[in-house]
Amino acid sequence: MAKLKVLMANQTHFEDMIKIDHSLKSNYAYRMLTNHEKTNFSFNFQRVKLPREAHLSYMRDKESLLQSWNEASVIYAGMLDDVLVAYTTVDSKRLPKTARVSNLVVMPELRHRGIGKTMLAAIENWTAKNKLDRILLEIAMRNYPMIEMSLQSGYEICGFMEQYFPNGDPALFFQKRLA
Repeated sequence: MAKLKVLMANQTHFEDMIKIDHSLKSNYAYRMLTNHEKTNFSFNFQRVKLPREAHLSYMRDKESLLQSWNEASVIYAGMLDDVLVAYTTVDSKRLPKTARVSNLVVMPELRHRGIGKTMLAAIENWTAKNKLDRILLEIAMRNYPMIEMSLQSGYEICGFMEQYFPNGDPALFFQKRLA
């Protein structure tokens, strides 16, 4: 396989970005367990094996994708032989000293080959160059493959929010502190 080139995307890449199949497949998911007691409460996330492989649509529709691209501080495109195979969007304007990653998408036939980790490394380099303190990943709770890649890349869970995404999916938030 050719070496992945990561470059800053622009409007000319948007058409190819929207054409990528954003859906995912997974044999696992996470479920949230809550424990409410008189003086405290806790939340746990338990990995569960699904009875069969689940085919899941992406949590953002075309309109919200385009909006996230227009609001992004930087968009990176992953290119193999001049073909766009991955992209990621980063916003550094909303949260102090934080690069918030709202999309990290890889063509389905090229997943699990290190492309997502290479895209994360580009984000980490950009974050350090811009003197930001941390990277925050927002991941749909059903996106087990992305959660696993994040954990393998040194990210730690730092929160969750119900009905976060436009399709109503809850989000898990993972962070990596650089400072």
